[in-house]
Amino acid sequence: MEAAGVASDVVRVRGASLPKARQWLVWLAYHVADLPAAHGWQALTRDTLIGLHHAIVSTARRLRGNPTWDLQGTMTADTERLEDQAQRLVRLAGQLVLRPDIPERFRALVELLEGACRQQVRLAREVDLLQADGAIQVDVSIDRAARSLVEVG
Repeated sequence: MEAAGVASDVVRVRGASLPKARQWLVWLAYHVADLPAAHGWQALTRDTLIGLHHAIVSTARRLRGNPTWDLQGTMTADTERLEDQAQRLVRLAGQLVLRPDIPERFRALVELLEGACRQQVRLAREVDLLQADGAIQVDVSIDRAARSLVEVG
């Protein structure tokens, strides 16, 4: 049996962290209905997490120069900068953090998710620069008190 053009042995892999993008897409197709999304903040959290996972997979794929696979198992061209995708995730996470209906016990997790989305923006920007220029140059300065190099910007 094939699912979205992927061999059936792929769906037997357990867990949500899968080594290949196509395995992630197959996992998501089978499990998306089971993810919590009953209330507004839950749906927004789910959508942000799925988007972040897609962004991470896209970033890894672009670093390797592999083609992208859509949900139908078709290879498509990259048409958007990784940083633009990541900025959309930051906006989603920012909306989530502001929601008053999030139970207090989940507040720290939501803030952690926003931080992960912000980190993805930085990574995406660097991968975009790497692809455009063939290298990344990071400016650093010396923190004499800590006796270490500190990244600028």
